Amino acid sequence: MKSLFILLLLPVSFLFAQQKNYTAESVEVFNNIRSREFAKVTALFDSSISARIDTIKLRQVWDNLLKLAGPFVKVIDTTVDHQEYFDVVIQHSQFEKRKIDFKLVYGKNSLIKGISFLPGELREQYKFPDYYNKELISERTVFIQNGPYRIPGLLTYPKKEGRFPVVILIHGSGPNDKDETVGPTKIFKDISVGFAAKGIAVYRYDKRTRVFAAKMSKDKNLTINEETIEDAIAAVKMLKADSTVDSSSIYLCGHSMGGMVLPRIASRVSGIKGLIYLAANGRHLEDLLVEQATYIISLDTTGQDNKLLLDSIKREAVKIKGLKATDTDTSFIFHIPRAYWIDLNNYNPVGMAASLKIPMYFLQGGRDYQVTDVDFNIWKKGMKDTNADFKLYPDLNHFFIKGKGKSTPSEYTKTGNVDGAVINDIVNWISIRQK
Repeated sequence: MKSLFILLLLPVSFLFAQQKNYTAESVEVFNNIRSREFAKVTALFDSSISARIDTIKLRQVWDNLLKLAGPFVKVIDTTVDHQEYFDVVIQHSQFEKRKIDFKLVYGKNSLIKGISFLPGELREQYKFPDYYNKELISERTVFIQNGPYRIPGLLTYPKKEGRFPVVILIHGSGPNDKDETVGPTKIFKDISVGFAAKGIAVYRYDKRTRVFAAKMSKDKNLTINEETIEDAIAAVKMLKADSTVDSSSIYLCGHSMGGMVLPRIASRVSGIKGLIYLAANGRHLEDLLVEQATYIISLDTTGQDNKLLLDSIKREAVKIKGLKATDTDTSFIFHIPRAYWIDLNNYNPVGMAASLKIPMYFLQGGRDYQVTDVDFNIWKKGMKDTNADFKLYPDLNHFFIKGKGKSTPSEYTKTGNVDGAVINDIVNWISIRQK
């Protein structure tokens, strides 16, 4: 079925969700394809794919699909997903021989940035990990009130009397929910129930760019300070006053970019007992984007020429590196404000981390293609003279879920949980510091 796919790489985890429904437009697009009015469809393409997919190519893909799947029968149902800075509509369809998912991705300009026919499969759902024990944990809603921003969160804690050390979870890139949901995985939920069952409280919350997406997407001066740091600091201050929490035992745990930004958070708020880095990047984001794009394109066995796309990503990365604080251009790069990139250009996470007198624990999955062992070794080298510990898990991916072989984007559509060894190792690391 690989020959059916029209692949479009979405090169970056963007900051905001558009929250617009394109169901009606998508139904019309599918109707036009089935009526063989391909020109009406390609007229809706964004320039990022129109140069590679014309009416002839679209017709070829459709004809190939019909040969393999048989005549179209019906649309079973339609699902809509607001993914970061894109809106996705999938029409789950029955053909004579098999089920096919017709997927359309819409960008900020309401044009089609991605189109694909995928093998229809049952959509997997989140499952609690084996280490989940509802008899041992409690959970309650606790809001962060940070100026005009009221952000919902959950405090998960042991179901017993006492005040507990607490871990605050800091999201990676994108407008994540409190569970850091990706497909059927919820790694922050896994961590929360895993820690709480072993005597450690966890606080997780929705990201500001998710709750207030419409407002923040208009801010051309937005930086990671407004996106992540300010609310993390507010969470620390809020939890210091919570009766469930041991205010002298507050830890921060950041995933991916959430780990990269931990030194900035810890340098601005007192009373942090330890920092836990989960697949934290030590390099600049634009370098990771080029590396990720190169890797994903290398997995494409369809023969689709992605050189133009990769060249475009590389040009944008070069543009980011050349930005100056005096830049007055307000246009976005990768749909992210230039102020955001300028701020990150001036941030050295490894250097700042090395200057902090706080215990740190760095964990890395060996199968991670988003943040690789290159970053892990950068942290190791930069922290060699500090109070830092490191652990590499050869079989785990970017979400610390076990797997085999090369990790691919399709892996993120499969049910999985944070490996129990990771939960135990972090709990033990914290427990040693509680003595």
